[in-house]
Amino acid sequence: MFSPVPVAMEAFEAVLQRINAVTMKMPPPMMEVGRRLRLIYERQRSENYQLLSRSEWRQLPYSIWLDGLPSLMRTDSVLVDRYWNEVLPAALNDGPRRARRWLMPLFFVYCEAFVLDDPEFKVFALKLQQAVDLATGPMAEKLRAMSGSLKFFEPEHAPECLSYLLFVECGIATQMLMAENLLWPGFPATRLGGAIFSAALNFPEEKLRQSTTVMRLLEWLKYFPASVVKTDLRVLFANALLRPWWPHRKVDVAVKKALVDFFLREYGDPRGIRQRHYQWDGVDQYALTVIKHWLTGETLRGFVNILERTADETWNFRKKFWMAYYDQGFIEEAWLVLGRVAQEEARVLFTQDPSMRYGRLERGAEPEQSVLLMRIGDLIFTEWSHNGSLRAYKEGDIIAPGFYHPSYDGYQLKAGLSLDFHDGLNMRPALGHRHSELGTWQRKARDMIHRHTGVYLSDWQIV
Repeated sequence: MFSPVPVAMEAFEAVLQRINAVTMKMPPPMMEVGRRLRLIYERQRSENYQLLSRSEWRQLPYSIWLDGLPSLMRTDSVLVDRYWNEVLPAALNDGPRRARRWLMPLFFVYCEAFVLDDPEFKVFALKLQQAVDLATGPMAEKLRAMSGSLKFFEPEHAPECLSYLLFVECGIATQMLMAENLLWPGFPATRLGGAIFSAALNFPEEKLRQSTTVMRLLEWLKYFPASVVKTDLRVLFANALLRPWWPHRKVDVAVKKALVDFFLREYGDPRGIRQRHYQWDGVDQYALTVIKHWLTGETLRGFVNILERTADETWNFRKKFWMAYYDQGFIEEAWLVLGRVAQEEARVLFTQDPSMRYGRLERGAEPEQSVLLMRIGDLIFTEWSHNGSLRAYKEGDIIAPGFYHPSYDGYQLKAGLSLDFHDGLNMRPALGHRHSELGTWQRKARDMIHRHTGVYLSDWQIV
């Protein structure tokens, strides 16, 4: 039940030194302490617990819930009742310093064993609140303040209140907020930390589009004992972080990069078949559309960068044309197929960019040539660099190339007969890159897309 004790963060400790507030030490290895205490209580049961030391009474909360064992309330109800009704009140009335030492185990167990709808835990939370009200001293005052402003000891309300405090933009660093509310560095990995995180994933979409909220949610995951992909939050997290950006809302560059890098690293590329059937399984289609749209944009920009380095004299015209369709949300998929020269450039250019993946053009083309595969509606385009022609195919046709393969044969990419860009006025149906400076190529491509998909962009957008 209890998570491992994390190593203290230097930054967190620095925060503690700067603030003038009650602070909380790191919890002990609670599971280990709890199991040891269970053995002691079992031996002392026949003696009516008369020989228990003060420390064994004070640490009793650590033994209440242990993995694989019934709760202490069921096995030693007499012991638990005596703790709540006699031993704890006497200790809390014995001065602020002693009150703090007795409240700490209760506080740690409340965070570590947190459950929303468990009757035993609700009783524990109520008795803990009563103990806080009885105690004196700075820590008791701080806990009472947290109870009032954050409903900290009300299991049905605490996660939502704390999620707004910790994740919604407020101008205070998360480490400072945690320190001010007695939360230690490993707190995100506790059950209450998980409940707070889950509550944040159910924020309204306008909250989940706030840059600070997004970055804090990603930061929180660093303290999880396992990757979110391996938890029951896998689908909820992906939907919460991606769905708010549909349809094609403007997103801060740093936020988009952080999200793309995270999802590629933890969930895998959603454009790959294996990932779609595992990490991305069950994720909302709109969320998938968002991440794939972002990856499409990175693919297009990567193609631009590669071709600028390999000196394609027509690419500036094509760049404006295709980015206009992307910015309007019409390019739904894109995939790079790089020739030998471009592959060398890519190894340098994309070394630190996990979003930039591509296929290799194995043969059937000049070394400098590359191909950009795109989908608009049910049209598949192959856009060849270096004065190569633009070709189009109907999705599902046997001659239409597929996306996301590791390698392609240039001869096969050229073999299929393209849809006609010329209304039957040219023997060759593919569209060569001629007169781009006059807008001739752009208009022919635009009109063909319009005929087949209904999508239309004006001259000022594409020329």
